[in-house]
Amino acid sequence: MTGDFWVLRTDLMKAQCMAALEAVEANHKKPVSVQFKTHSQKRSEAQNRLSHLWYKEISKEGGEYTPDQIKCRAKKHFGVPLLLADSEKFNAAWLKAIQAFPTYEEQVDELLPFFPVTSLMTTEQMSRYLTDFYRVQGQKYALTDPKVFGL
Repeated sequence: MTGDFWVLRTDLMKAQCMAALEAVEANHKKPVSVQFKTHSQKRSEAQNRLSHLWYKEISKEGGEYTPDQIKCRAKKHFGVPLLLADSEKFNAAWLKAIQAFPTYEEQVDELLPFFPVTSLMTTEQMSRYLTDFYRVQGQKYALTDPKVFGL
């Protein structure tokens, strides 16, 4: 078994999950773990898909940077300031990290590919990030309208 993840929103989903659990063979050599907890989503999948689509669109249209490089620059310009204002914990980590990466180029090209920013955001923070990104980058690039993703 490779693992199943269930988010139960209806009684039908709950019944399907229980049927899957009933089908699991329990034995001492290959135990299976089961965890029940309230599901929380840091940010929506639609937000994530839209941001990555925008990185690709800018990369293709601008031709200067890869989508990953666009993402790092967006994290620096839109994400870092948002999290610095919202989180003392992020602020402390960021201040320590930039001591080793003092220049803009080092931060976007060496630090930010590995430093979490958008993955730490709540749905509301990611909404602000996307709104700011679209407002600024949408003036220069033809970006997919967020309404296509229901945002």
